[in-house]
Amino acid sequence: MSEKKKFLYAATVSTAMQYSGILRKIAGQTAGMARLGWNASYTCVEENCLLRRTGEQEERFPFPACTRWSEQQKHLANAIGALLEEDPCDMVYIKGFLTNPYHRMIAKAAKQANPSCRVVFEVATYPYWGEYKRFFRVDMQKKNARAFLGHVKEVLQHAGTTLTFSRYVDTVVTFGEQTDSLWGIPAINVDNGVEVDAIPLREDRAPRDSIHLLGVVGTSVVHGYERVLQGMQAYREKENGMPVFFRVVGNNETIVDLKRMAASLGLGDRVEFLGYKNAAELAQLYCESDVGISPLAEYRVGLNRLSPLKSREYLASGLPLFFAYEDSLLTPDLPFVKIFPNDPSPIDIEEVVDFVSACRADPELPEKERRFAKEHFDWEIIMKQILDFTG
Repeated sequence: MSEKKKFLYAATVSTAMQYSGILRKIAGQTAGMARLGWNASYTCVEENCLLRRTGEQEERFPFPACTRWSEQQKHLANAIGALLEEDPCDMVYIKGFLTNPYHRMIAKAAKQANPSCRVVFEVATYPYWGEYKRFFRVDMQKKNARAFLGHVKEVLQHAGTTLTFSRYVDTVVTFGEQTDSLWGIPAINVDNGVEVDAIPLREDRAPRDSIHLLGVVGTSVVHGYERVLQGMQAYREKENGMPVFFRVVGNNETIVDLKRMAASLGLGDRVEFLGYKNAAELAQLYCESDVGISPLAEYRVGLNRLSPLKSREYLASGLPLFFAYEDSLLTPDLPFVKIFPNDPSPIDIEEVVDFVSACRADPELPEKERRFAKEHFDWEIIMKQILDFTG
């Protein structure tokens, strides 16, 4: 029996709760590779330790405490490079946004350890310049010179890194708009996926005398939940049907403004802010909700085509969802999907109520939705596409 090929997902994502969604994605992609027959591991960071996780096994590699982000990333790149030198891999998968010298260090180390190693770089969002324009705009509005200069440095590092990135990287993976190549490297556009079997199928326990919406903020600042609040206010003013409640999970920098808006619109008794929740707590919330909300304001960063992680989790759990963007496989004819325009207009809550009523009428809908996720978005399927493309 031949030895399994080795796969390393080289990530430097923290295990802190606010990054739990990203970490679930990394673990899911790695599990997908394992199901495809690879000896698959991924790395992440917990305080001053680089962790390497292979199935249920975890190894810890301490590195010096750092106050500067650049110093930490250099230590992590060197630590991952040492792992690759000791245990060469057949494929190394690197996660990033803009490229930087530390990504190049890891890619170079992978090729030096095994010249036939296939190196893949994942771009979290493409195109990415809309997001950086927003960064600069916010920095200037807040007169935050330090943040502005930090973002300038990231752009300059990216520009310098891309000049030689193709020496060490074989494939670029993008989520969003289609592109055939990036920085002179062949590119494949894929949908975000989900480890379906890791998410329990929801038991519908939402009350039938009201409608319950669920939004999970994560790290996104373009979720557009103010559109929901504005729609809820308009609906309440003429409400003659079921009351609508909205729960918001997460605690990034947008939450303060959302709380202020909810109060100013007189929705304090209808909107609840829950803070961060772990996977088990989210599964419970899925059971208690009628519909999940995926991003509603990608127009702010110039994006229209998207495949957010959270939408895949809703699908796997069997929770219907609504959103405001184009998703290649989530079309308006699907009974568990509702699509709104990608603009700043208030969400029509009456349409949401009608959508929920239609979903409730089919008791088999959660199983149908989960089956759809399994057939189209399981990470094993997505990673097989990347493998076939990379060769």
